[in-house]
Amino acid sequence: NFNQIKLDKEHKILNTQTGATWAYIQQFLDKEGLAVKAMQSINIFTVGGTLSVNAHGIAHNPGPIAPTVKSFRIMLSNGEIKTASPSENPELFKSALGGYGLFGVILDANIEVVDNELYEYKTEYVSYKDFPEYYKKNIENNDQVRLTYSRISVSPNSYLTETAVHTYIKTKFDGAIPALKPDEHNWLNRLVINFSKTGSFGRWIRWVLEKNVEPSLHTCISRNQAMSQKEVCLVSRNQEMYDSMGYLKNKLKDTDILQEYFIPQEKMPDFVDGLRNIAKQNGANLLNVTIRIVHKDTITALPYAKEDMFAFVLYFNQKLNEKESKILQKTTTDLIDLATGLNGTYYLPYQLYYSEKQLHKAYPEIDSFFATKRKYDPTELFDNKFYEKYGK
Repeated sequence: NFNQIKLDKEHKILNTQTGATWAYIQQFLDKEGLAVKAMQSINIFTVGGTLSVNAHGIAHNPGPIAPTVKSFRIMLSNGEIKTASPSENPELFKSALGGYGLFGVILDANIEVVDNELYEYKTEYVSYKDFPEYYKKNIENNDQVRLTYSRISVSPNSYLTETAVHTYIKTKFDGAIPALKPDEHNWLNRLVINFSKTGSFGRWIRWVLEKNVEPSLHTCISRNQAMSQKEVCLVSRNQEMYDSMGYLKNKLKDTDILQEYFIPQEKMPDFVDGLRNIAKQNGANLLNVTIRIVHKDTITALPYAKEDMFAFVLYFNQKLNEKESKILQKTTTDLIDLATGLNGTYYLPYQLYYSEKQLHKAYPEIDSFFATKRKYDPTELFDNKFYEKYGK
């Protein structure tokens, strides 16, 4: 029950206890005509978890959640409760945001929310080599694009070359925006995803379906006829960000591994070329590559975005055996070397395969971060596997 919510509708500030899930918040805001400004792409997680990893999603402005946080209250290891914001206890604010739970228990937070708007959903296909230029020309300075993400094909005949760019463009709409609806087509998405795990043919089928069938299945509030007589899909911000990814729940005897790498925008083609080589050489079963936008982080003490970057969200599948675990371990360390060699970074909350040398190269602030942790938690009450391996 640690999920109480209060809304300052005039100033669009939501005060929420950190046990609230994003799905719960979205359902609350939808009735008020408002929407989340930033969160990760899946809504089953809690606010506290999101703040602790400084998650990011398809809302490319701002990208990570940190810029939307006005303040929070945190209980330290000695039981003291402090308010932290950019002006009050700023060191604690910077450290606990993206601090992986090492500084205390975040109790509640004041976060910015926005209007629930209607968008035109569009998809265009470009070569991965053209993506940086496409982004600069069509998305970067276009304030009418309110959400965006892209996906690179893992189909054998366009493997890590063809890129689907999904954009959500603000549009005029007369009338009330329909209320949130639960996820649809979970069974079909689960079937397609699981079939793609079986090999090249399955991944080819999946890409064909995503290009030719998915647009007609997309949850649209309405499908208007544009001046060109082409059908236009209209979606609300809340509906598009309301994703539980229920289609990933299955009873297969395997596991899915998520990884993320943050790459300077001009180095994007080099990373994709390296990813293609590493995945093929190691025999890693790469199921999905999503690209998101993250802007330079000047807020947190352990920033993964040292400059404006593209975030590569990778999705691997492996059987539950030592052989395939070793494949993923080598793939991970190879990709970290690739990313840091391009002046990029990697996301810390995943498997702890990386060396201390790799950690320090990607995060030169790490020693200072751990020292600040011990300042606020001298008894080291708050712990996790990451801190046990690299911080103690």
